[in-house]
Amino acid sequence: MKIATTIGEMYPWCSSPAEAVRAYEGTGFRYLDYSFYDANRPGAVFLTEGWLAEVEAAGEAAAALGMSFVQAHSPNYNPYHDENDTEYHSAGMLATIRSIEACGRLGIPNIVVHTAYGPRCQYPADAEKYFRDNLPFIEALYPAMEKWNVRVCIENSAEGNMGTNYFFMTAEDMNDFISFAGHPLLGACWDTGHGNMRGTDPYRELVTLGKNLHAVHFQDNSGAGDEHIAPFFGTLDVDAVMRGLLEAGYKGPLTFESDNFLRHRKNRGSGSLQYPPLRVKRGAAALLHEIGAACLEAYGIAED
Repeated sequence: MKIATTIGEMYPWCSSPAEAVRAYEGTGFRYLDYSFYDANRPGAVFLTEGWLAEVEAAGEAAAALGMSFVQAHSPNYNPYHDENDTEYHSAGMLATIRSIEACGRLGIPNIVVHTAYGPRCQYPADAEKYFRDNLPFIEALYPAMEKWNVRVCIENSAEGNMGTNYFFMTAEDMNDFISFAGHPLLGACWDTGHGNMRGTDPYRELVTLGKNLHAVHFQDNSGAGDEHIAPFFGTLDVDAVMRGLLEAGYKGPLTFESDNFLRHRKNRGSGSLQYPPLRVKRGAAALLHEIGAACLEAYGIAED
């Protein structure tokens, strides 16, 4: 199994995705997750005619360093946002569809896409309505998915993040929606931190996803919040994760989303140490890679 991490982790220190790629030089990481998370924000290059050049520059930076992209995360677009905000929805759909095309151009097989969240549907009672509401959004992505042969993966969350305003809290929830949609390029991403917030057994959830599991977000927390810290720094049962990935027959990368390893999400200072120096962040990335290597080596599934 390959070890990967999100380049979004480096965005606070870098001015472009290509620069974020170069920040991983010497950290041990050879496989990367392309984060398009903020690509739909006002003023983003991704919404302009320069979007493709930005993507190509990131791909070229990775190739020059002997790295490659193996997974991605789509823009943080919410289909339940105010329906009268047409500018928001136009930007969100454009950026989401472009992110799928970008994956196709870079050879990325799977992209994680968030479905809608908001009070109009309440978990778990309104599952049928939630599925019907979100199907048109997913269907709107089918042409790009099919053209570029990119799988869209829905993601689990937790009440600590979403309250009762989101539906994919369990493997069963995601399996049900994937079956409901019925498209062969629709899969699931299991976020270990979100599952840990709910106190779920990661082994059971991963095995339940089985053939629908095509992406992983590997992160930890104390169980009280979505902290996005490194495994072994929280309460996640890492052995259960490894056993679950093996039993599920998972073939994708072990992708870290431990972007708050050095800086807690609630730390919002404004001085020169709002973020640690880049050299410290790069050292933390190297440790993160060692953690991933140790996990895979312990189960005999490490891959160059």
